[in-house]
Amino acid sequence: MKLDEARLRRELSQGLAWPVYWIHGPERLLVRRLVAQLRETLAGSNSWAEEKLDGATAAAADVLAAARSVPFGGGLRLVVVRDAHLIREPDSLAELFGKPAKFGDLPFTCIFVAKDLDGRRKFSKQLVEHAAVVECEAISEANREAWISRLAGDLGLDSSRLPIEALLRTDPWTLEAVESELRKWTVAEAAEPGMGESVLVTGDPGGGRGDRFIEAFLVRRDLRASLEFVHSLASGFEEGLMMAGLLAWNVRTLALLAANPRSVRLPPAAQDRLVRALRAWKIDELQALRAAISEMDFAFKQTPQEPLALWGVLISNFCRKS
Repeated sequence: MKLDEARLRRELSQGLAWPVYWIHGPERLLVRRLVAQLRETLAGSNSWAEEKLDGATAAAADVLAAARSVPFGGGLRLVVVRDAHLIREPDSLAELFGKPAKFGDLPFTCIFVAKDLDGRRKFSKQLVEHAAVVECEAISEANREAWISRLAGDLGLDSSRLPIEALLRTDPWTLEAVESELRKWTVAEAAEPGMGESVLVTGDPGGGRGDRFIEAFLVRRDLRASLEFVHSLASGFEEGLMMAGLLAWNVRTLALLAANPRSVRLPPAAQDRLVRALRAWKIDELQALRAAISEMDFAFKQTPQEPLALWGVLISNFCRKS
């Protein structure tokens, strides 16, 4: 049975759950939210009732065994399988299928989290007929502004203060990407009111080049690797400003983390990158870098200085020479 998000939540509110859920699609944030609600509703704080498996290493027999084991203290057994599209010998999982029932009447619930659902496979057709299949599909353009407001509300933000038009231009546009931009905006506004929009990346220059430059310059302080980006950084006025804003936000956030590691909450990938960058910088170096970026940004906007030279000087001054 194909369910949408609203029906899944409605059934849970009525005390109903399926023995098998297959949750898939490109909107990974929505996938995580639905899985979190299922886990919270069905297992709560009873962590002993839950078992996690990885479809890349587990076979169907492992899932069957986990579902049939009785949790300590009895009750419903919850099995969560990530990367379920990679699981071996899936056809035998049909033994788990059943109709929705009251929580207390279910011996187990298995949540399969997958990249997709291959409609050509026999097992996929069985899933649609005998399990709860939820597709977290890409958000349509017509619904994006409403989702921005919803994400903002979840983060305790006033959506009327947000740069909605800039957020709508995020590319690629996913809930995960927009939430990341909202967190960046929050951190920037807290550090310096009015600076939030300058850190938004409404389409990463060069399809990922921004992240690669930050890795080379800020995390590794690798002179040679950073200088490889100089020509692309200086190739256009708008791109140069965008990259300067991205770098400034990373440096500002890095300084906050250096002062108090618990002061900033970021998406996992950004958090990991900045934690690694902390090892390469001292507080006084970060302060000097922030000042240099500010001067470079001013020079971009107010003087006819050559962008190539400005970026080259910044990189040469702050990267390791050896």
